[in-house]
Order: sequence, then C-alpha cells, then structure tokens
Amino acid sequence: MDTGAIQPLLDEGERLLGRGELEAPSARSAAPCAPHRTPPSPTAKLGVALAQQGRADEAIAELSAAVALQPTYAPAYSNLGNVYREKGMLAEALGAYERALAIDPEYWIAHRNLGILYKQMGRLTDAVDHFKKATRLSVRPATDSTKRRGCLAAPTVFLGGVALAAVLAHRLL
Repeated sequence: MDTGAIQPLLDEGERLLGRGELEAPSARSAAPCAPHRTPPSPTAKLGVALAQQGRADEAIAELSAAVALQPTYAPAYSNLGNVYREKGMLAEALGAYERALAIDPEYWIAHRNLGILYKQMGRLTDAVDHFKKATRLSVRPATDSTKRRGCLAAPTVFLGGVALAAVLAHRLL
C-alpha cells in the first residue's frame, strides 16, 4: 500500500472510532463492544477502516500485522475473522474466532460472530450455542471505560437478551 494513502485512512479511522461510528454509513449496524484491557494498535484500526471500505485483501494484511504486533488483542482476531468470513474463507474465519475466544472467553462479539459463521456453515446447533453465549454475556452492564472500540459489526442485527436464543432455536432447528 502506498504510504501516502495510509495516513488519511488512519485519520479517518481515528475520527470514526473517536465518535463511536465504527462503520461507513452504508455498512452494517454498529454493535457495542465488550470490555478489553488492551487498546487497539493503529494497524488494527487501519484494518478496520480498510474492511469498512470493502478493501478486504488490504484489511486482512493489516489485521494480520495487528495480531502479530498484539497477539493477545482479541478484537483484532475477531475483526480478521469477519473479513475472512465475508471473503468466503470459512476455515480461516473459524480459526480467527477461536483464537479470539481463547484469548477472551467472555468476548461476546466473537461468540456472536462465531454463531454467524456456524449458521453459514450449516452447523445450527453450534450456532445457537454461541448465540446463547453472546446473549448471556452481552446483557452485562458496561461502563464507558469497559466498552471496546474498533470492532467490526457483523452483517446482522444483534437482538440481545433471551429472545435471540428463542428466535434462533425456532427458526434454525
């Protein structure tokens, strides 16, 4: 990537993240992120910005660099999984989500994303299990200091609460 093109992307990513706008206007609906102790690197933020622009290959390169720089930053793995899933690279997406959850087993967004992947793969029982975990973990109260920023939202609306598990169990099984 041309180094002259990187700084505007970083600036735009910082602006969106700072305002809590984690996606482009025509993109998916934003989802709040769960607590995490490590702030995202500029490389992870650039990966998110590239993904939001539909530049998947560049996003994968940046997010892969981000996980190399911060191997315990679960959101980077989850975001990488989202880009892989959108490209149809399901095995890679599965590995990325599993790594995010190995780092942070209570990261509800990774559970939700893994549920979406399992649904796409036809593994409906696994999908429902992860949607239930995501629902249970997402309803915990969060303060401003415990919200995670820089997460790519999944391409579906997350309903939250017990209703999600019931809806999925009824529709999928």
